[in-house]
Amino acid sequence: MSPLSSRSADSTSRIAFSAVSSSPTVPHHLIYFITGNPGLIGYYNTFLGTLHELLSASESSSRESDVFHIYGQSLAGFEEGPISPGAESERTSPYSLEDQIELSLKSLETLQIPSGPRQDQRFDNIILIGHSVGSYMLLEIIQRLRKRDSPLKIKAGILLFPTVTHIAESPSGVKISTLFRIPDFPKKASIVAKGLLWLAPKHVLKFLVKLITRMPEDAAGVTLRFLRSPMGIWQALHMAKDEMETITEDRWDEDIWGIEHTETDYKADIPKLVFYFGENDHWVANHTRDALIAARGDPDTDLASSKPIMLIDKNGVDHGFCIRHSESIAEKVKGWIDGIMMA
Repeated sequence: MSPLSSRSADSTSRIAFSAVSSSPTVPHHLIYFITGNPGLIGYYNTFLGTLHELLSASESSSRESDVFHIYGQSLAGFEEGPISPGAESERTSPYSLEDQIELSLKSLETLQIPSGPRQDQRFDNIILIGHSVGSYMLLEIIQRLRKRDSPLKIKAGILLFPTVTHIAESPSGVKISTLFRIPDFPKKASIVAKGLLWLAPKHVLKFLVKLITRMPEDAAGVTLRFLRSPMGIWQALHMAKDEMETITEDRWDEDIWGIEHTETDYKADIPKLVFYFGENDHWVANHTRDALIAARGDPDTDLASSKPIMLIDKNGVDHGFCIRHSESIAEKVKGWIDGIMMA
C-alpha cells in the first residue's frame, strides 16, 4: 500500500509535505529545499507541491516502499518573526550569507521523521535542493557536515540555476556591484523604497506589482508580502552585497566534487551533485559557468559516477524558474531523484 501524504505549513514561512507509513522498516528520505534571494519559500509553493505529487504518484518498482518528505523554509529576515532555530525574534539588522548558511544547517539538523513507527528518528537519506544562492549554501552545508563528522547522510544535491562562483562577473552582478560602491547602499535604498511603498494602498501596490513584473497571481502576492515586510528589502540587498563579495573562487574540497576513486565504499559516501544551469542566466556569466563545467563536470552525465553532472537548459527557462516554469523543473528534478535512488 502506498504511504499516505499530508501537507503542513507554518503561516507563509514554511512548506512541508510528509508521507505517513505504518511500516517500521520502510526507508524515509528527506528532500530539503534552500531558496534563492529573495528568500521567501512562497515562491516555490507550486514547484514543491508538483514535486511532491510526482514522487507520491511514482510507480517505480525500485523504490516502491520508499517514503519521501519535503521541507523548505524562508531564509531569515524575509518574513516577520524567527524562521529557523537560532534566529532572533526581535532582529533589527539583516542576516549575512554566513548567518543564513548556519541557520539552514541548524534547521536541517533538527528535522526528524514526523510520525509513524519511526517517529523522531533520523532520515535514512537527505537530498538537498538549492536554487541560485541556495546552491552555494547547499555546497557549504555539505562541506561543513562532512568536516564535523555529522551523522546526517547527504545522498545528493541538486543545484538549480546555481550561483556558486564569480557571481559579480554575471551581467546582473556587474550592475548591482556598481550600486554597492555607494556607502551603506542596502540600508539607504531600503529606507527610500519602504517610504514610497507605504504611501500606496495595498490593492494599488498589488496591481502595480502584477503590471510591472507580469507575474502570475500567486507570485505577485509573495512579492507584495516581501515588499511590505519589515526588513525584506534591506535583507535582500544586504545579502546580495555579501554574495558579490563572498561567491568568488571555487572553494570546496576535492571530495565534494567527487574526484574519482576506485574504492566503492568511498564513492558511496560522496553525495551525488546535479547542476542545472540556465543557457543565458543574467546571474551567471557564461564564461564562468563553462569554466566550472570543464573543470568539475562529468562529461558522460553518469548518475553512478561520483563526479557532478552539469547540464545547461535548452528550453528558455529563466533564472527565476519558480515564477513560470515550476512544473517542468519539478519533472526534471523528479527524474534525477529516481536515478539517484537507483544508482
